[in-house]
Order: sequence, then structure tokens, then C-alpha cells
Amino acid sequence: MSRSAKGWVGGLALLAVCLAAPLRADDEVLVVAPGEPGQRLDRRLIAELGDRLEARRGPGAMRVVYLGRGGSAALDAALAGGAPAGLLLLHDPAVAAYRQWLASDRGPGAERLAAYGAFLPGHRRWLRGQGAGHLDLLPVLLRHLGWVRHATGAARLEGWLMPGSPLLALQAVRREGEGRLEAVYPLDRLPPPAAAGTERVVLALPDAMARRRAAPLLAADGGVWCLQPEWRADGCLGGVQPSPSGSAEALLQRLASGGEATAPAAPRLAYAARHRVRPGVRDEVRYLEVPPEAMRRLGRGERLLFGALGLAVLAALALGVALAVERRRRRRRLRFGLDELTGLPGRPRLEARLRRHLEEGHAFQVCWIGFDRLDGVRAALGQAGIDEALRRIAKRLRRTARGEGYIARLEGEVFAVMSFLPVDADGRCPAGMAFARRLQDSLSAPFQVGREDRLLLPRIGVARCADDTTPFLVLEEAQAAARQVLRGGGRQPRVLAPAAVAPEERCLALVELLRRLPEERLVAQLAIDVEPRVLLADRRGCGGEIRPAWASLGWGRVEAAELVRVAELAGRRACLDRGLCERVLDVLARQADEAAPGPRSARRIWTVPVGLAQSIDAAFVEALSEACESRGLDPSRLELAVDSAELPREAALAPALRRCREAGFGIALTGLARSGASLAAIFRLPLTRLLLEPEIMARVPRDQSALLMLRSLRDTAKLAGRHLTVAGVATTEQLVALRGLGVVAAQGRLLGQAHPLEALGEGEAGPAPPGRAVEAQPSADGES
Repeated sequence: MSRSAKGWVGGLALLAVCLAAPLRADDEVLVVAPGEPGQRLDRRLIAELGDRLEARRGPGAMRVVYLGRGGSAALDAALAGGAPAGLLLLHDPAVAAYRQWLASDRGPGAERLAAYGAFLPGHRRWLRGQGAGHLDLLPVLLRHLGWVRHATGAARLEGWLMPGSPLLALQAVRREGEGRLEAVYPLDRLPPPAAAGTERVVLALPDAMARRRAAPLLAADGGVWCLQPEWRADGCLGGVQPSPSGSAEALLQRLASGGEATAPAAPRLAYAARHRVRPGVRDEVRYLEVPPEAMRRLGRGERLLFGALGLAVLAALALGVALAVERRRRRRRLRFGLDELTGLPGRPRLEARLRRHLEEGHAFQVCWIGFDRLDGVRAALGQAGIDEALRRIAKRLRRTARGEGYIARLEGEVFAVMSFLPVDADGRCPAGMAFARRLQDSLSAPFQVGREDRLLLPRIGVARCADDTTPFLVLEEAQAAARQVLRGGGRQPRVLAPAAVAPEERCLALVELLRRLPEERLVAQLAIDVEPRVLLADRRGCGGEIRPAWASLGWGRVEAAELVRVAELAGRRACLDRGLCERVLDVLARQADEAAPGPRSARRIWTVPVGLAQSIDAAFVEALSEACESRGLDPSRLELAVDSAELPREAALAPALRRCREAGFGIALTGLARSGASLAAIFRLPLTRLLLEPEIMARVPRDQSALLMLRSLRDTAKLAGRHLTVAGVATTEQLVALRGLGVVAAQGRLLGQAHPLEALGEGEAGPAPPGRAVEAQPSADGES
């Protein structure tokens, strides 16, 4: 053997000797237990402690000292060389002996200290004061007593103890709750016959003396329950007993870290005594001393149980696979936008198709199909009947529209068919209506639902594509047409008649259309009229009021009041006002200002309705001023009319409106009789004109209250230095009344019909006749 090999062998031998050598005394754990060596008490617990300490620290890591009959003499001999690093005290006798040794002042105590099963209150307080660990058996004892009472249904528990037992000091604890003892007897007396409903519990430590004294009790009829597992060898039935292995591990943890903990325990019962506990408790107990036949029977039951569990797992796996396949099918249908019940495309796919064909400019029509008798099917057959009816409707639609239409289920019980049919030059589509009537005839035939033939009464609304429309508007138009079928009482398909549409539906459709309409198209579709304004003194024209309308291709003419409301709902009021002002400025730029220099009331001033938000917007006013300058127009020829209903009650609008006045534009206020805030605004805001609505003039001259209101508004306007213009003059009597009241300017059907804005340059407004005097009115600054 070489020299290097000999060195390796010598090193390994030295390492083995070092590992096999006993530990030093300061690494040793001393276990102090009552009784004699070889006794049954705590035998398994001490063996488990030794196995764990030897596995962790090596051989010789634990030493056991039994107190025996000599008391603390054995402990004095074990501690003669000094206290070990770790000390474990089992039960109250060991704690008492160690306290006596410490009181004799023979040396310092152990560095780490832990106790097991100390019941005396004085010992428990002392351990807590020393900071020692304690694995407590008192909670296990109370749980044991409560479990015996609950499992057996006993009304009375008797406790049997050794004379001088530490449990005698726990009278207050034993007399409360489910763990109370109704009687306590010493083990040195003969047990009396057990009364009905009484269970006996032995609570003494199973040392040799206690076992001899407990022999008559254990041999008596009825059996005895025990806390310590060592009593089972003497015929004890069982109970909630601490686990030796779990207690050993927990006790070492208390030795290392200190503190208190409850010993791990579980109910254990002899198999022969299983009839002593109630059936509901038997499945929660661990049985001991089970005979082989019962083991085989239990084994067969367990095999059957495991077999049933295996079948259940297989069934669950099969169900999971089926659900996964179905979920995959649903996900695929959702990805392709298909309805799960009928297999038809849904509304998103139909709208995408409509949008694509609108962008490409293809002509098509949409038939909206609803049914009026499905509520009766739901009342008679429930949701299952509705589902069957919808599947049969989808099947018939496929058969009827095969190759001619794109079928979709919109939502609930509504279907739609998109067809691509030729349209005549005048916009009519005879082939499209023929297709809709064929759908009506097919769906009017009975459906077999719930083994009966049922008429579902379809109604079909038709909508055709148009410029500046959207998929939403097409479907809404078709749905509105179907509602008109229901209101009309007929059963034939029809196209939407805009005049017969309900106001709510019309407003919703117009808002959607205006929201998606580009600004340049909106400006091009505006139909702007001008109602001329004249001076009553000589009937000379002094401008007029601009009245916008929207000539919608599908919904007809939308007048000014409705247009303003729709624009507000669509968020396009600023776009509308901007386009309206651009159109007016373009026309005024082509018309020369023929009014001679003079007071403001004699000049032609055009009143344009705009929103309050635009009137106080500095960017809007600045852009309007730049537009006037680029066209060579005087800004004073324009008045921005604000509705009094838009005025907030408490807001500082005067500075913002004054900015508009400084730019040269006038400010007119309309709706004086409809808002209470308008009267205060006459004096507070820098206005130039008050425009009185036609509703008041309609009651003049027959209504004296209207005359009084008109007179008061005239006086208020003079007092505030504002022009007053009365609109709605339709009769000669009204004109005479206005002249009698001293009103200067007015407008209405009697004084001049409204005409298109583009006609201003053709002489409809007409210059004032020459040589006629012009009656003056106070200006905004109070000048004549």
C-alpha cells in the first residue's frame, strides 16, 4: 500500500473514532422521571426522546435518572458534577425534586429546562417564572374528560386518583364545563357498584403502586377510561391520550425555545369496547387490539371504498374531458361569433359585415324579424319551449333564405336577414320587398313546438343602406319599421316611415347618426333659413334671425329646436355652431353692407343661435373674429343668440361675454318667458338684444296678461339699454298693438317669410326704401 493510501485510511479511522466518542458533558440532556428503571410509565416517551437525541447529537446524548423511592437522592448524585446543558423534568415529582435541589444551593441550574405534564399550580407558576418550556397535559386532560362524556353520553363522571395527587389541587377546573368531575375517589378504596349513566376515569400515573391499587377498579364491571396510554395493558378502555412520538418531538422543541404548548393527543379505543361509544363517534376513533378477522373485514371495506373512489375519479376525469371538449366548442363558436343555441352568427358578426359592405358601397337591405306569440310559448312550455322554437325558426330561415341572405340572431328572440338585391334608380327595390314577403309567408306557417302546431306571428321591418349611415342605424331603422308594423295592425313587411316614428326612437337614431357624421357632411346637409327683421316705423329691413335645420337623408328635415337637442346629446354642439357660423359668414361675405352709417338699430344685423359654451369660449370667439377679418366682414354685423335656459343661476358669465363684445360681436338673449334667470341676466350680462319668442305674441292682443308682459319687457329693455325684437307677428292686430306699445323692431310671417340663407345676395332681404326715416332705438351703451 502506498504512503498516500495509508494516510487516507488513517484519517478515516480517526474521523470514525471521533464520531463514535461520547459527547461532552455540556452537550448532554438529562431526563428526570419518577419511578424505577424498567417501569411502564413514560417508557415509550423516553425511548422516543433517546432516538431523536441520538440521531441529532450522536450516542450518549441523553441520560435518564429515575427518582425511585429515595426522592431527590438520585437527582443529587446525577447533578453532583454540575447541571447539564439540557434538563427534562417528567411530571410533578421531577419538578419538585429539581426545585429542592436548586433550593439547597449546590450549584447553578441547567441552561435549558423543560417539563412535561406538570399539574400543580405552584409548579406551573415556577416554570413560567424560570422561562422554562412546558408541554402541558392539562388541556389534554380536560379534552379527555369532555370526550368521554360526549362519546358515551354519560351524565356523571367519577375520577380515581392516588392520595396526594397533584390533580386534587385542580378542584375549580374539574368542576366547570364538559370536563367536570362529579365525584373524586382514592384508588385505595373498593369501588362501589357503578350507577346507570356513570363512567369511571382513572387519572393516576401508572406506576407500580398505582397499578396495584387500581386492580379492583379495573376488574370491576363497566370498564375504566384512562388518560395515560400505559394503562391499556391493565384493561383500560381508552380515551384521548397523548402521542409518545409527537410528545417527544414537541418536548425537544420546548427545550430549545421555551414557552408553553399542548401535548399532541388523539382519541384511542380498544376494538372490543367500540360499542361503548355512540355510532356518530366511532369513525373518529383509532382502534387498538383489532382482531385479524376484523382487520380483514376492514380491509375489504377499504378496498371497496378505494375502488369506489377510483371509479369516481375516472367518472370525474371523463366529465372533465367532456366539459373541456364542450368548452372548446363554445370558445370556438364565440371566437367565430356564432350563437350556441341556433348556430347562427351573432350581432357583432352581422355589424362587421354591414360595416364592410357600407365601406365598399354595396347595396343591401336588412330585414328585422320579431315574433309576437313567443311569450305564450314561454308561459306554456318554459325556457325549453322557447329554445325549441328558436331552433325551428333558425332552421326555417336557412331553408327560406338559402343562397339569398345572411341570417343572424341579434339577441333574445330577434333575427335579422341581410340580403344583397338590386336597387332602382329612384331608390325602390321591388325584389327586396318580394324577398321580405317570402320570408313573411314562410314564417307565418305554424311551427311544431311541444308536439303542437303554433302560430308565432312574425313581423318584419325593412331598412336599406344609405350614405352617412352606420350598422347600428340600419338595425335601428329596421327595428323601428317592425314596430310600425305592430302599431299599424297589418302583417306585411314595411319600410320605415320617418313621420310615424316615436319621438324617443327618432331621437336615439338621430343622435347616433349625428355622432358618426363627419363635420364637412354635417355642414353640407344644413338647411339654413333667415327670417327677416324690420323696423316698424318704415318697414325697413334691419337684418334677421338665422334658423338652421338638418336635412337628413333617412329621417327628413330636423328643425332647429330638435337639432339643438340632438347635437347636445351627441356631443356635437360645438361642431354644429362652428359649421353654422362658417356658412353664414360665407354668404355675408358675398353680400355688400348697404346700410348707411347711422345708429345700430338701422343696420342689418344677423342673429346666429349658438350654445352658451361657445359664446364664452375664448378660442371659439377668436376663431370667429379671425374668420370675419379674413373675409373682410365687420364683426358687429353678427349677434350670437344664447338661450336663457342654458344660463346657470350663479356663475360669473359677464367677463367671458364681455370678451365677445370687445371682439365686436353682439349678444342676443332668447327664451325670456321660459326661464326665470333671464330677467336678472338682462341687467347683469352685457347683452345687445332681447329676442321675444313667438309664444307670447300668439296671445296678443286678446290676452291682457300677454300685453302687460310685453309692456314690462319693453320697459325693462329700455331701462337696461337693450334692443327688443318681437318675433311671431302674424296678424295686423298684433302689428297695431306693437306700434301702440312703442316696439321698434319685429319679425314674423306678416312682415316677411323666411327664405334660404343663400338668397340674401339676391335681394330678398331688400334694402330699405330711400327717403324713409329710420326710427332709432337705444344702443347697448344707451346712445340713440
